[in-house]
Amino acid sequence: MLQERVSADIYLFTSDLYTQVTAGVIVTPAGAVLVDTLPFPIETQAILQFLSRRAPAGLRYIIYTHYHADHIYGACLFPDVPIIAHARCREHLLTSGEEGLEAARVEAPDLLENVTLRLPDIVLDQGEMIISLGGKTLRIFETPGHSDDGISIYVEEDLVLFAGDAMMPIPTIVDGDPEMLKQSLRKIQAIEPESIVQGHGEVILRGEVKDALRTNIAYLETIQRIAAEAVHNERRRATLLKTDVEKCGVPRVALNGEAPRLHAANLRTLYNRLARSTGRNESAPSQKSGRKG
Repeated sequence: MLQERVSADIYLFTSDLYTQVTAGVIVTPAGAVLVDTLPFPIETQAILQFLSRRAPAGLRYIIYTHYHADHIYGACLFPDVPIIAHARCREHLLTSGEEGLEAARVEAPDLLENVTLRLPDIVLDQGEMIISLGGKTLRIFETPGHSDDGISIYVEEDLVLFAGDAMMPIPTIVDGDPEMLKQSLRKIQAIEPESIVQGHGEVILRGEVKDALRTNIAYLETIQRIAAEAVHNERRRATLLKTDVEKCGVPRVALNGEAPRLHAANLRTLYNRLARSTGRNESAPSQKSGRKG
């Protein structure tokens, strides 16, 4: 697991075990805030040890940026800490969380054996939520599109934005909606953060933020266009899936080489949705699992 410092009081932890998923710690004299957790307790344990050394006032809140398993399973190591999330995050976990956890245990029984699911205690239903803690102002707001329950956290004093999976080296919309995600990215553009902590991958630093946001919006517009053209021209889905990710503006090596796989999943999802809406029947339901991006 990689640990790095984003600003004077903000630290990032990146998983070595699952697609560079990230968790962040905001340290204040009045206690710390943990934004997401790592997917496996063996890695989240390192965050627990870090907090014991660097946050003597303890952990005050955990924030889930969305309900996907790779961002929440480590919360079981902090059983008494209140969790903040969107109301739809709580709904998703109530309806499918336990089923997803059981499916994930089949994939990684040794790593998930002792995981228990924790539900949010405090929910944002719409608009924004402000947390003032130890001289830090955390502005929590909706950024759906990767999933319908996405939220981001802007630390105003540090100009650092935790975007969750609304911002990734390659946008993914298999469980979301590209139009909603573009709106969320434009909302982030308007804030003009100096740094963005992505849900997966490296921190986007000052000087790179504007280009990264433009690139992700352009990628979404490109895949929407080529999927719509494929369905309109009655091309087979297999032909569409041969579209190279780099031709859509994303390096093949992004996210440790996971970009082509995620790109294919995006194209498949868009094609299937459009085909269903036009009466074509070449699609199949997307598969959901306990471990997600």
